[in-house]
Amino acid sequence: MNAATAQPYSPAAVYRRLLRYAAPHWKVLVLALFGMLIFAFSDSVVLPYLVKRLTDTFAEHDRHVILWMPWAILGLFLVRGIANFCSAYGMAWVGQGVVARMRQEVFEHLLAVPVSYHDRTRTADLQAKLTYHASQIADSASSVLASMIQGGLTAIGLLGFMFHTSWRLTLFSLLIAPPVAFSISWVNKRFRTVSARIQNSMGGMNHAADEAITGRRVVKLYGGENFVRENFRTINDYLRRQSLKMTAAGATSTSSLELIAAIGVSALVALAMSPRMLEAMSSGDFVAFLVAMLTLRQPISSMTGLSERIQRGVVAGADLFGFLDTPAERDSGSVPLQRARGAIRFEDVRFSYNDDKAQALAGVTLDIPAAKTVAFVGQSGGGKSTLLSLIPRFYDPTSGRVTLDGTDLREYRLSDLRRQIALVDQNVVLFNASIADNIAYGSPDASRERIEQAARRACAWDFIQNLPQGLDTPLGQDGGGLSGGQRQRIAIARALYKDAPILILDEATSALDTESERYIQQGLEELIRGRTTLVIAHRLSTVQNADLIVVIQEGRVVEQGSNAELLARDGVYASLHRLQFREAAEEAAV
Repeated sequence: MNAATAQPYSPAAVYRRLLRYAAPHWKVLVLALFGMLIFAFSDSVVLPYLVKRLTDTFAEHDRHVILWMPWAILGLFLVRGIANFCSAYGMAWVGQGVVARMRQEVFEHLLAVPVSYHDRTRTADLQAKLTYHASQIADSASSVLASMIQGGLTAIGLLGFMFHTSWRLTLFSLLIAPPVAFSISWVNKRFRTVSARIQNSMGGMNHAADEAITGRRVVKLYGGENFVRENFRTINDYLRRQSLKMTAAGATSTSSLELIAAIGVSALVALAMSPRMLEAMSSGDFVAFLVAMLTLRQPISSMTGLSERIQRGVVAGADLFGFLDTPAERDSGSVPLQRARGAIRFEDVRFSYNDDKAQALAGVTLDIPAAKTVAFVGQSGGGKSTLLSLIPRFYDPTSGRVTLDGTDLREYRLSDLRRQIALVDQNVVLFNASIADNIAYGSPDASRERIEQAARRACAWDFIQNLPQGLDTPLGQDGGGLSGGQRQRIAIARALYKDAPILILDEATSALDTESERYIQQGLEELIRGRTTLVIAHRLSTVQNADLIVVIQEGRVVEQGSNAELLARDGVYASLHRLQFREAAEEAAV
């Protein structure tokens, strides 16, 4: 989500929503607030009072005050230390609790949003929400908020003490409040704007780094180092300039406040030196008032310096709340489904990824009988994968409907529907877990015997048993230590283990050599008995025995029938068949 979409969430709205996250920790929050109150009271009332009594003592030589004053000062700072620890630790407890809950909700919402959301959002932007944005909220929800509350209480207490000591001087000193307020307001707006730019660019920097790392082989092979280097340098330099703007705004504000405070103190000293004021105040009162006024500068300056961190947290919170308010994947179905027979029907199905783009599917009507093997062939980009992605409801049709056993897919409970489907995609995804955990993925009560059986049927057992820990061998990130064929065989074993009534194979054997593919086909022939199997394949030799072959072109079904029927028809399929087998013959001759 970019900065523009985060704007409707005002700072007040963000903090009100954060308070709802803090509600479960209200006891710790009360303790922290009590500590802040004690600290502020000691800073704003007790300390100036002790300064007043100490100053008057030097003039009056009061022996009684001289005896208890050192103990009072020691006790004051002991209480201040305890209060400061309670407030700092308590607010950190609350802040980290808020962020942990929010981070968990963001992660769970990442799983809940539809596939279409991930299609239009960079992975790096989603990762930034869990890392960078969450850390900004942690800062705003704990240390910054604690400093703001404690500073505010201290400022109120100091103003009260000053007003009690001399209301005339206090009213005069408040003349500097308007320029201070204007300075703080300007800085807050500036921080919010620049912070939004920085946070929006963090996703871009993560994306650039992720591309360079994951695509490192292509980068090196095609000499793209300079391109990715300059791309990262551009983003990095933009972040540097924006960070400097943030620092410049904060430094300007601090310097302005220092100058305003200096002018106010100078004018106050001149006023206090007037004969009338000298008669109305003791030396202790004046020194205490001056100490309180100078002390007041610290919380005001500190709170202004916190504006940068607060605005970063506000922008981050607005971004995360905007994401959390994104509609989750719709699951309006109520019909339970234990195990489907597998009869699938597409009824005038149309689909477009974006409203302003051409249709990926343009009126597909197709019957797939239960327990049959149906192959989908055609040129890349024709709509084969899109059509099959409607079955597990990764997408819903723009118009028309898809039925399973005569019932619209949208009427089934989503979890029940997806339990009926096993998928082997051409882009194999393996998780940072053991081979056994990957094969039995999603099954908490996995059977070791079933895992081994699935591995054997997928022609993966030979290489698995030669690994140091066998099935317990950790794969690491995305199975980086395995070959492409080995990774795909584990994915096939995962589908075999699930034993679903509907099997989708999207180029499932594309990364296998001829011998491995032959063994896999034997396992698949056993697997597809009694199951509805939907196969996407570019190599027509792998689907010649399918019960039905469907030719899809430009989002439409142009032909369907058995291999013999389509060859006899001498249409699109026959042309593809002749082309592929001629190319295969030429390669064999070479």
